Amino acid sequence: GYDGTKADVWSAGVILYAMLFRSLPFGEDLLHCPRYQSFRKWYEDVRENRGGRRASAEATLLPLKGGADEDEQLGPHWFFPAETSRESRDLIVAMLNPDPTERLSIDMVLRHPWLTMLFQQQ
Repeated sequence: GYDGTKADVWSAGVILYAMLFRSLPFGEDLLHCPRYQSFRKWYEDVRENRGGRRASAEATLLPLKGGADEDEQLGPHWFFPAETSRESRDLIVAMLNPDPTERLSIDMVLRHPWLTMLFQQQ
């Protein structure tokens, strides 16, 4: 069924994207937004064919290792500006998972490596 907290994580992902990049990740009508449709197709392809960080919400909480295979799972090349950190890309992509049943929970967002790294620096 519907889980309002997973919708909140989606909304927070959209807001985080907007705060970092000064634009929204998708248009208002997702069903007719080509950018969203391309993102959803990319996400499904990566999840089904490569597993890794997109295999489950829990996999997103593992430390980033680096490498070309992992980079492919941090979002389509056209979705983020080139200077975007790997960790922030990873969190945003996980928060914008098109499948709400596989999306991060609020607790998982707070335990993501990017946020724990930022908290440790303070």
